Amino acid sequence: MSVAEPDLVLTTCTPRPGVAVVDVRGHLDHHTAPRLRRRGFELIDQGHRHVVLNLAGLGFSDSTGLAVLVALHHRTRAHRGTVAVAAPPERLRRMLRVTGLSLVVAEHHDVDHALAAIEPDDTLSPGARHDA
Repeated sequence: MSVAEPDLVLTTCTPRPGVAVVDVRGHLDHHTAPRLRRRGFELIDQGHRHVVLNLAGLGFSDSTGLAVLVALHHRTRAHRGTVAVAAPPERLRRMLRVTGLSLVVAEHHDVDHALAAIEPDDTLSPGARHDA
């Protein structure tokens, strides 16, 4: 008798234009990581230049989780945006630091802090900026 591993549950909200928050719950591994990557790319392609991954409910992540963060970082950078993680589990926090990924993916205590770090003008599309 085998025990099924927990699935990955993704819930998305958009607290303001140009910003998406994805609650990530369950296990992030080679079976489930493509779903998070696809969802992140969809959000970015829909105009959400800034993506915050709320990892408070993440039970497990292996190196494929890091690969998803790298892919999302590159995609958001191409759209002049950012990807950030909120409330990462300690194991993932260590992996971010050891790999140097913490230098390009901002890490925050919670979603509120991650959202506060995104300047309101940063949520405008690149062509919509107005300088006074």
